Amino acid sequence: MTRFGRRAATVLGAAAAVCAALTLTACGGGDASDGAVVKVGITQGVPGDLMAVVADKAGLFEKRGVNVELMPPSLTTAQSAAVVSGDLTIGTMVPGTMWPAIDRGACVKALGSTLGNTLEVIAQPGTPVTGDPTDPDTTMGSLKGKTIGVTSRGSGMELWISQMLTQAGLDPATDVSFVAVGAPATAIAAFKAKQVDAMYYGPTMEEQLPPSEVTRVTEIVGRDGNALSPLVQGYPTASCQTIEQRPNDITNYCKAMWDAYDYTRDAANDQRVAEWLGELVGVSAQGAPALWQSIKNTYLPFSISKQSWEAQAPFAGSPPPAVPDYATAVYTPCAGGDPR
Repeated sequence: MTRFGRRAATVLGAAAAVCAALTLTACGGGDASDGAVVKVGITQGVPGDLMAVVADKAGLFEKRGVNVELMPPSLTTAQSAAVVSGDLTIGTMVPGTMWPAIDRGACVKALGSTLGNTLEVIAQPGTPVTGDPTDPDTTMGSLKGKTIGVTSRGSGMELWISQMLTQAGLDPATDVSFVAVGAPATAIAAFKAKQVDAMYYGPTMEEQLPPSEVTRVTEIVGRDGNALSPLVQGYPTASCQTIEQRPNDITNYCKAMWDAYDYTRDAANDQRVAEWLGELVGVSAQGAPALWQSIKNTYLPFSISKQSWEAQAPFAGSPPPAVPDYATAVYTPCAGGDPR
């Protein structure tokens, strides 16, 4: 975990001291800090929180005057609960946990987007799969009657695969059986032991389970025109109380995240970003560059449109839940466009 020292403000006179205590931004102080450490949740083993790691490692939080401590919880659901309780200043929430929390009365706001689809589906070697893997509408029907491994029952992973099955004309409730196989390490072991006929698959898994050892059912990462093209995997989120109490820190965090996205678009930084990605997800230094190139373009600008927000409903629950009001559930000073 890395701590950055916050920028100290020089205050001249009692009037300036009062002004600084309220908000340095309003008094022309630029990227001012609200004072305390900003605890940002990082889920290790998955690539969703890479931009926060980049902002930390590249000194972009420091540049923006925000004092960040990266906090690695064990599960994404732990981040969601910690944001609601205030134990985390900012943490990534997926719609499947964020939206029910809002429905139960929690006041939280999404600050920006993380990344789009990185999910593929594979089957055991030798499984007959007809159609074109770049068009899952033509291939997912080959899984009728099969067992499909997902991280956990009812997870976003199951919902996302169900969307592809439905669009291919199958009923996920009756035409397939879902089996919980856990995170990538245990999932790969279950697949190799043939405990499932098919399974979720992503670029972070290719080092331990090479593409040559599977049958590809889909090849859709980075492609448009399929059921998962609109997917946003999660949103960095803060509670309404945090936003109200720490407006400068939240704004500066958002600026740093926009900085991080720009940093990752520069090919000159590919080697460093690949190294940090490998550390985050547990891929070797040798495999990290290829992983970064395979998912680089799935990362999204740090913004959320109303259309994109509403498009997440099918990925957030079954049946799709009511979409929280965009105007009240999204913090538009951050998510509505570049705040720098």
